[in-house]
Amino acid sequence: MNEKPIERKQQNDSKKKPVVVRLGMSPVEGNKNIGAIRSHLYNYSLAQSEKQKGSEGKVIFRVDDTNAEEHKKEKALELLHFFSDVLGFEFDVTPENSQETIGQSVYQSERQTIYSKYIEELFDKKIAFVDKDSGLVLFDIERFIDEYSDTFEFDDVLRGRILVDLEKRLKSGQKYFPLMRSDRSVLYHLATVVDDAEFGVTHVVRGQDKMPIVDFQEMVRIALGFEPKKYLHTPLLLDERGKMLGGASNFDDFIRKGILPQALVSYLISSGYGRSNVVYPSISQFLETFDANKIHRANGKFDPEKLASLNKKLIKTITPDIYLASVELYLAKNHEDALVQSLESDEALQKLLISLRREPEEAVRMIRSILFPNFEKPDEDVRDALPCIFREMESYPDVFPSCEVLRLKKDTFFKAMSWLLVGKQTFPDINAVYAYLKSRQTLQDRLKVAENTLIIRS
Repeated sequence: MNEKPIERKQQNDSKKKPVVVRLGMSPVEGNKNIGAIRSHLYNYSLAQSEKQKGSEGKVIFRVDDTNAEEHKKEKALELLHFFSDVLGFEFDVTPENSQETIGQSVYQSERQTIYSKYIEELFDKKIAFVDKDSGLVLFDIERFIDEYSDTFEFDDVLRGRILVDLEKRLKSGQKYFPLMRSDRSVLYHLATVVDDAEFGVTHVVRGQDKMPIVDFQEMVRIALGFEPKKYLHTPLLLDERGKMLGGASNFDDFIRKGILPQALVSYLISSGYGRSNVVYPSISQFLETFDANKIHRANGKFDPEKLASLNKKLIKTITPDIYLASVELYLAKNHEDALVQSLESDEALQKLLISLRREPEEAVRMIRSILFPNFEKPDEDVRDALPCIFREMESYPDVFPSCEVLRLKKDTFFKAMSWLLVGKQTFPDINAVYAYLKSRQTLQDRLKVAENTLIIRS
């Protein structure tokens, strides 16, 4: 269709427009589900990749908090810091700086006066009206068709121009859709269109499940004379039955299970982009080669085994500081505050953990064994070997014992040393534990505890 001349937000076409995207966040836990995060990743990458290419790009963190009962500002700020501190997103406009950067709030709950101005315009055009029974403000699709057209197109980055036939809506029995509640608080289809225009958003990136609502928002946009936007509807991440992911699909659920944030982010990216076997250790590395046209068009299925494999691979390659941060995050999500403090204050323990490079769950088991050993019952050959090892270490406390000197089988010797130092007969690097306890001047104390435990159990 040919739209009526646009009077607002006209741009000079001779200059390339900046790519401006918004991450619309309802302050609810659902925005931390991995499916939602994947769409946010592609959304963020679209603008940030333009910056890396030397063009202009802007990322806005918008708060979709129109439901006063469910939406709390504390949750909005928690989500903001989750995306910035944990995932590494860099926002240009946030709830904390929007007044300074764009001169207005990004909380939809604080923009009701702005929305009211535009709803009045739709009243004047007789495209919106108040329903007498419900008190809702409704958009009249039939009126829109009379004033404009029964078809229009919108531009999707992955799918090209898409035709919308409004007559199908009418035939299905839908003549209206809501813009405002009976208390005159705004609803999504009006708020998001107005905000996008006011903030200069050029691209709307979201999951394919949102495609059915494009025609509602485009009707509002056309009726208000706003400039067209481009859409990018990303593939969904489905379960093994091809259904929307449910259950434990929250980001924190995976962290509590020992999945590194970097592994989860890399999986979310590659599972719907380019070649699925490519590993992206960080978002910044992904941005270096990002191309929106490489985003998959088809939905994909979540593969926990592939995620686990990627997690093991990245643990061996990420930098030491990122590895430690991942272990500390795992501890924090599992409410192990005491162990977090122990690790943060003990540089020698940090170095030991880095040298071992185990997945968070196993790393924590090792920390417990090193700091607070729970002595298991030793095998008979280990029990027989321990007395001579005790004597050797008492005589030469500064030297790691030698199995050759003690005339012990290597396997028995290391099982005995592991039991003595960490209470278990197997441990990845008992020499490193010996060096750690010695550096902390706790080696002799550990020997006494082990010896007393052996005597008690004899």
